[in-house]
Amino acid sequence: MHLVEAEDVGPIEGEEPVVLPPRPPHRRVSVSFVFTVSVLIGTVVAIYLLLPARHDLLVTEAIEHHREGGPWEIESPSEDALKGWTIAVVGKDAPMPPPGTHVVGARQLVILKRRTALIRLQVGDDQVSYLVAHARGIQSERISRDDGDVHAEQRVKGKWTVVAVGPTATEKAWSHVLFGP
Repeated sequence: MHLVEAEDVGPIEGEEPVVLPPRPPHRRVSVSFVFTVSVLIGTVVAIYLLLPARHDLLVTEAIEHHREGGPWEIESPSEDALKGWTIAVVGKDAPMPPPGTHVVGARQLVILKRRTALIRLQVGDDQVSYLVAHARGIQSERISRDDGDVHAEQRVKGKWTVVAVGPTATEKAWSHVLFGP
């Protein structure tokens, strides 16, 4: 079998066609391999460049919403009213702030197409944001992040993720009240 190049001009009447030997098999394989590898690398690079990283997104959102404050859907609710509101927003058995903690207000957020409860608490002299959402995927049990004058703590409690954000200077005090020792 011989290979006839497509770009070649056909033989003029009476001439013999120019027949070339076939391309060596190793050259065909190496071209296919280089093409496949370049497509795979291009796909991975495109994914990393075009899609944002989603790890620690709840912490980032909690810090952002802590800084912006209200408006609140409910203001200064009783413990029962807050529990009912939380069940309506995120479902049963959501971890609530400790009993006796003064609740300033609460509102619903949607983060990664999930309904999330954001509760603003007064812990001592500090205002602390308490965010509750269903845990999703593989998460670290504990994440801490300082962002300027605020500190965020994320904990996983069963099927729930809880993020608390408050002043960095008094982090030990409010974190101890919300998460224990």
